[in-house]
Amino acid sequence: MLNRRQLRIKALQAIYAHVQSDNESIEKTQTQLLSNLDRLYDLYIYQLSFITAIQRFAEDYSEVSKQKYFPTEEDLNPNQRFINNRFIAQLDRNRQFRKKEESLKISWGAANEIIRKTMTQFRQSEEYIAYMNKPQNGFEQDKEIMLTFVENHMIFNDLLRSYFEEINSMWSEDYYMALALVNNTIYSFKESDADTKPMPTLYKPGPKGTESEDKIFLLDYVKQTIQRSPFYDSIIEKKAANWEFERLALMDLLLLRMGMAEIFDFPTIPLKVTLNEIIELAKHFSSPRSSVFINGILDRTISEGLKDKTIVKTGRGLIGN
Repeated sequence: MLNRRQLRIKALQAIYAHVQSDNESIEKTQTQLLSNLDRLYDLYIYQLSFITAIQRFAEDYSEVSKQKYFPTEEDLNPNQRFINNRFIAQLDRNRQFRKKEESLKISWGAANEIIRKTMTQFRQSEEYIAYMNKPQNGFEQDKEIMLTFVENHMIFNDLLRSYFEEINSMWSEDYYMALALVNNTIYSFKESDADTKPMPTLYKPGPKGTESEDKIFLLDYVKQTIQRSPFYDSIIEKKAANWEFERLALMDLLLLRMGMAEIFDFPTIPLKVTLNEIIELAKHFSSPRSSVFINGILDRTISEGLKDKTIVKTGRGLIGN
């Protein structure tokens, strides 16, 4: 499931798209955001499916090798540790995963070359060779090699990323976030899990019978940031005394608005959390100097807001932690 930082990233993207669209309604922006997140989940299923496709390729390759005119001893008696990887087998048996695969009509026929190249590089890697040659192997080792596969052979796999982008142009920007979900899924599987194990959801589930608090937070966050932007801008303009407000970079302005929304309109979010999260987003999505500038504006806003009691936080420790 997505963590709060990932939700903030998706909120930033939605708010940016809203500002660029001029007259789009907030409701339309929220609907589009949820639709984009559904597509992100589809990408996550595709990425998991790619892992099972890699294993099937290895199995097919092993069978073809046995049919050579002059097969080697290795061809006739291959090391089948990867082919029998317990995590992949468990994933491939998972009923919910298989149902989602079928609903998306996932087929890897057009990606044979990508699969072949990826598997060739994987087979030649030090981590694969070490995995295949270990005297003993268990479920945890099978999970570990797949985590390594994601890190070393999927994250920077330009061919695979381009393939997904051809299916859905939005998937290029969601590629890494979906892989983070893949990693979390690998970590979550246990050897004792049945094939009825539920697949992870996109949002942290709420109490039984209620909507996810994370989903509610995300929609409210986008709505508040857009709806209350005139109020936030008035504060930003006062605090940015040595800057012309009109010349603020759009991304800096949006991040400041998001920070202001958390400070003034989300009483359960600790102020330190807001500062840390918005600064991290600034480091990633804006210029090198932006994080210092944004930190200064938000820090002064917090100091003055606590002094004049315009900032109200509820819950023990929420102001400082």
